[in-house]
Amino acid sequence: MTTRLWLLGQGIEHSPSPAMHNAALRACGLDWEYSIRDVAPGEVRDVVDELRAGRAVGCNVTIPHKRAVAALCDSLQSDAASTGSVNTVVRGDDGALTGHNTDARGFESALRHDGLWPEAGTAALVLGAGGAAAAVVLALSRAGIRVAQSARRREAAGARIPFVAWERHAVLDALAGPVPALLVNATPAALGDLPVDVAALPDTTTVVDLRYRYGPDDLVPAARARGLRAAGGLEMLLQQAMLSFTLWTGLDAPADVARRALHAAVGAG
Repeated sequence: MTTRLWLLGQGIEHSPSPAMHNAALRACGLDWEYSIRDVAPGEVRDVVDELRAGRAVGCNVTIPHKRAVAALCDSLQSDAASTGSVNTVVRGDDGALTGHNTDARGFESALRHDGLWPEAGTAALVLGAGGAAAAVVLALSRAGIRVAQSARRREAAGARIPFVAWERHAVLDALAGPVPALLVNATPAALGDLPVDVAALPDTTTVVDLRYRYGPDDLVPAARARGLRAAGGLEMLLQQAMLSFTLWTGLDAPADVARRALHAAVGAG
């Protein structure tokens, strides 16, 4: 019988994660299959029960179910507990489900890979208040970066860090100053729906968009056209996935194989 892994989310039919994970599984000689489970919010509990019953050995979780799945796990690893958000679930032999969050470590690994990890003393502004934003805030905060957060609803943002209004002038004020700044879009929104004026950003700003598909006029291309350092979310998608792979299989993840499959799946160079 084929060992199964799932990706739980909604509206995720075009996700490149199956191509990436299945290439990695084949490279390791594993007869496992990673597939998409498109799940409506009202179906999350039933699918988690299927996982607990042994229909799969684990899963990834993406928008909009990361917090809902966290509440259904039997235990949470430290980053998952800190963020209240789960992107990886591992089923134990007894059926117990452990929720992990590999997004925080994946974010740091991706920025280090791209040469964009901020130096001590850098300021950072994170746009968004979902599970991905919480992981980014965690990664930056524990590295000693001074972090602020902006969201459409103040009550959705973290209570322990400064809040910046979801307005262009407020975002610009937060990024202006004597130290370099990092701007992270941790929302699914395109540039036109973000409170960001790329033309007015300070020259020392580094821009990261966790989205890995975007148009020529979107945040990352616009920042690069300004001469700013910028990166999309493709490397983070890979890095968090490879951490998940090791949690499920106990094997070192073949990152180079997975990266080639991921880039081919999204048409990236």
